[in-house]
Amino acid sequence: VCHHPDPDIASGLRDLSATLGRDDVRVVTEWRARALLKHYGHRFDYHLVEDHDWSVPLGGGRSLEFQLTPYLHFPGAMVSFDSASRTLFSSDLFGGFVPDSAVLECDDLDYVIENARPFHQHYMPSTELLEAGLARIRHRWPVIDRIAPQHGHVIPGHVVDGAFDALSRIECGVFTLADADLDLRHLLRISEAKQQITDVLLTVAEPGALLAALNAILVTAHANAACTLFVDVPDDGWTMWGAGHSRRVRRDPPPDRPAVGLPGVPAAMLVVRTDGSGPVDADLMDMLDGLAPTLRLAVDQYLHDDRLARRVSDLRRAALTDPLTGLGNRRALAARIPRGDYCLVCLDVDRFKSVNDTFGHGAGDRVLVEVAAAIQSAVREDDSVFRVGGEEFLVVLPESSVADAASVAERLRRDVAALDLAGVAPDGRVTISLGVTEVRGGDAEAFDLAVSDADAALYDAKAGGRNRVTVRAPAVG
Repeated sequence: VCHHPDPDIASGLRDLSATLGRDDVRVVTEWRARALLKHYGHRFDYHLVEDHDWSVPLGGGRSLEFQLTPYLHFPGAMVSFDSASRTLFSSDLFGGFVPDSAVLECDDLDYVIENARPFHQHYMPSTELLEAGLARIRHRWPVIDRIAPQHGHVIPGHVVDGAFDALSRIECGVFTLADADLDLRHLLRISEAKQQITDVLLTVAEPGALLAALNAILVTAHANAACTLFVDVPDDGWTMWGAGHSRRVRRDPPPDRPAVGLPGVPAAMLVVRTDGSGPVDADLMDMLDGLAPTLRLAVDQYLHDDRLARRVSDLRRAALTDPLTGLGNRRALAARIPRGDYCLVCLDVDRFKSVNDTFGHGAGDRVLVEVAAAIQSAVREDDSVFRVGGEEFLVVLPESSVADAASVAERLRRDVAALDLAGVAPDGRVTISLGVTEVRGGDAEAFDLAVSDADAALYDAKAGGRNRVTVRAPAVG
């Protein structure tokens, strides 16, 4: 039986034809193998399996059955199955390089697959073809008690399922990665890196994490290169990830580095740099080029998620921001109710109606914008300013004493009174009245009481003649 025409099987045919003098000896094979086997100088006729229902009867109800496994690793390659012993004679499948010749049967699955891995990566044309051939075998013979490959060890029945599963996951066709460099170990490292990067692309979308994982894989693959991702992000311009940067950085791609373009819009590329020990490996570049469409999918998914996140952020910001002044509105205040110790300053523009009545609502808007800017400039970085009504504002001063808050309020009063509002306010000036209160150990209920107290202090300031600061006794939480 010749599963394929390789010399390690077929070169003995000439000697056999001299030794076996019988006329009924036949070579069992497939027509594509026969086209080559006839050149070995033997005298045998052929039993072509495709002409005999893919089997050879052995008598007593026993038969040797055959299954085509094309391109593994010969176009007409096949395996055979003994129906009585349920032994799969798997030819090159499940075979391995340099096994322990003292062991006939081996049930150490890890050992079997590690021997099989370089052999299959070297000889089998692709993982897809390998998976298809193994699937054909399993469909034809669901129960297999042992596997007997041409090279390697016999695999016993209790590890057959694991062997099929593990073999189907081996990345094959490594020489498709080669240009001129046919060093097998090098190509196997490139192939392993390709599989690892593909796995990362299926699980990681954020570019920073993606580039960190990709570069870590290149290190394990003994590549003297690292990658940086550049994307022309809409509204942001060229943006970089990787190469020691944990977050995105605004930067144009370098014009003099080798790069792999990622097809699609917006423009994106993977720039490769070496450690200075030599040029970028051509096979590595080919591998990255082959992964470019998959990497593009990850980039597009990130850009989609980024646009969505920005849209949500913009909507949230709009919902929590006063569109005129840019300060937080009542919704923002409700979402950030202070706790613990703090002070409140409630302020209102004096005689604001006269601004609108005299100069129009456009002038009134200009006054509010100027007042808001003055308030924002006068408070501390940790303080929060909100526009809570037409011309009414609230300032929250965390960890502040009532004396400090009163001092801040007085500064606000002076700064607003000094604004030059010629043409938009009577006499070119406006004033504000302010109410101050203090909270110690406050909760949400204490905040509501404090707002009432600050508001009442504000009205006291109005009643006292406006353009002044009034302090209310502290509210207790």
